Amino acid sequence: MRKNYFRIYHALPYESEVDEYLGKISVFLADQPGLLATLASIFAKYALNITYFYYNRSEHPNRVLLEVKGYEENILQKVRQKLLDLRLFDGDLQGPTMQLSVFDTHSILKLEVQLSHRSGALGEFAGLLRDHNANVIYMSYNEDMSDTSANVSLTTSHAQEVDLLLKDINERGYYYSLIYKGAEQKEVEDIIGLNLVERFFFRLKKILNTDDIEYLKKLVESSQRLSDTLINFSKEAGKHLEAGQIFTNVLTLASVSLSRTGPKFSYRQLPSLSIGRVTLNTFRIPTGGNILILEGEEEAVMIDGGYGHYYNDVKRMLIENGIDPARIKRIYLGHCDADHAGMSGYFAEEYGSQVFLHGDAKGILKHENRAWGSASPLLDLNHYFTMVINEFTKFHVPENWIEYGNNEIAHEGGFRVIDKFALSGQTYEVLEGGAGHVPGQVFFMSDDSGLVFTGDFLLTVESLSTEDRENLNLPKFMMTSTNVDSLLFRQEMTRLKRLIHDFDQRLRDKKGRAIIVPGHGDYYPAAKLTY
Repeated sequence: MRKNYFRIYHALPYESEVDEYLGKISVFLADQPGLLATLASIFAKYALNITYFYYNRSEHPNRVLLEVKGYEENILQKVRQKLLDLRLFDGDLQGPTMQLSVFDTHSILKLEVQLSHRSGALGEFAGLLRDHNANVIYMSYNEDMSDTSANVSLTTSHAQEVDLLLKDINERGYYYSLIYKGAEQKEVEDIIGLNLVERFFFRLKKILNTDDIEYLKKLVESSQRLSDTLINFSKEAGKHLEAGQIFTNVLTLASVSLSRTGPKFSYRQLPSLSIGRVTLNTFRIPTGGNILILEGEEEAVMIDGGYGHYYNDVKRMLIENGIDPARIKRIYLGHCDADHAGMSGYFAEEYGSQVFLHGDAKGILKHENRAWGSASPLLDLNHYFTMVINEFTKFHVPENWIEYGNNEIAHEGGFRVIDKFALSGQTYEVLEGGAGHVPGQVFFMSDDSGLVFTGDFLLTVESLSTEDRENLNLPKFMMTSTNVDSLLFRQEMTRLKRLIHDFDQRLRDKKGRAIIVPGHGDYYPAAKLTY
C-alpha cells in the first residue's frame, strides 16, 4: 500500500435516500498490545462504523486494512487528518517482519467472536484485549460476509492469562467459538498470524524436543543470520532465494541429524583390513563422517569421528564389534568440521583420549567459524552455519587438545610433513594441506600400512547412497560451497592425486599397494583413482 492511503467514496444505497460515505484505509501500527484498541477508538469517537477490517501479522507486522462507513464527508476528512497527525500512514515506520516474540503455544488463542453491528463494537472488544495485554496477530471482519462475526488470533504475555481473558469475555456477554487454545504442536501450524520465524521456532522446538527457550532462541538467531546472509549473497549473484526455503533446509538438517540416534541408530561396517599388527575398522554411521579405528596391539587410535550426538551410539557400536572404547587413547583429527571432530571431546572426558588438531583450529573453535583464517567472501555464511551445525549435533572438542608440530620434518609431493605418530610398529605421517576445504586440514599416510586418510577429499561418489548425497548437499546449499576456497581445493585435489599415484608406485615396487580411506563412503585401492 502507498503512504497516506485514505480514499473516500460517495454512495447512494438503493434501499435508502441517505447519503453514505465509505473510507478505504491502510494504516501502520507497531506490533504491540493495545494499539488496535487505540485505532478502533478513533473511529468510535467519530461514530464511524467499521465494515471491513483485516490484519495478518505473518504477511505484514504493521499494516492494517480497513473500510469505514459514515454519513458526513467532513467527518471522514477529520479522521484522515487525525490519522495523519498520528503518523499512522507512514509505511516507513514498519518494524522487522521476522521478529520472534511468541515462545509458548499455550499463550496462543484463536476464536470467532460475535460483535454487535454498531459503531464502537470492535473498539470495545479491542479494549478488552488490551486490558489483558493481549497482542492480536490476526483479525478479519467483513460486513458483507457476516455483519457480526470476527475471526481473531492473539497471544498473551503468559499462558495463565488466556484463561483469565476467556473468563472476562464470558462475563461481558460475548458469544464466541473457541477454535484453538494452545496445546497441540500440530495445530500451531494452522494459526494465522505467526510469522515465518515463529513457525520455525515451534517446529525446531518439536524436533529438538526441548523446552530450553534460550537455547532455541540462540539457534533461531543463528539461523536468521544464516538466512539473511545467504539471501543477500545470492541476490548479488543474480539468484533468488526465499527465507522459507532456507529455514526448511535448516529444519531438515536438524531432523536428519537428530532422528537417527538411540533405537533408530544404524551403521554399516566395511570389511576390516589387517595390515601387519594393525587392523583398520571402518564404520559408516547414518550422517556425518566415517568412524575410522586403527586397532593396535596395546591401544587403538581413532582417525576422525562423527557428530557429537552419536557418541553413546558409537560406543555401543564399538562394543558390539569387539572394540573396547577405553582402548582409544589417541584421536587424530583431519580437520575441525563437526561431522569429523564433533565427538572427540566426549572420548577425552570419559576415557582420557588425547585429541590432536592442526594449530589453525584455534581460530576456528574460538570464533565458531570453519572458514576462520581464510579470505573467503563466504566468511559470514560459514560462521552462521558452523554455529547452527555445532548446536544441532552437540559438537565437543576438548579444551586441552594437542597441536600437531609446525616444523617441516619432510616433504611429500608438495605437502609439508609436520608430524608423525606410531602404532604397533607402523609410522603415520601428518601431511599439512592448504585451506581449500577448511583451514587446518591435514592428511595421514603410512608407508608401513599403505593407508592414506584423505578426509573430505577423494570420496567415492558411487559408494554414497542417495541419502548420503542429500545429507552432504544440505551444508553445500547453506554455504553455497562446503569448500572455503574452491580453486585451492581443486589444486589440492590434483596434488593429492599425484602424491597418491607416486606413493602407490613406490609401494608396488615393494609388492605393496596404497589404499585411500576417505572421510565419507568406502575405502578403495589407489589403482581405482581417476585423474
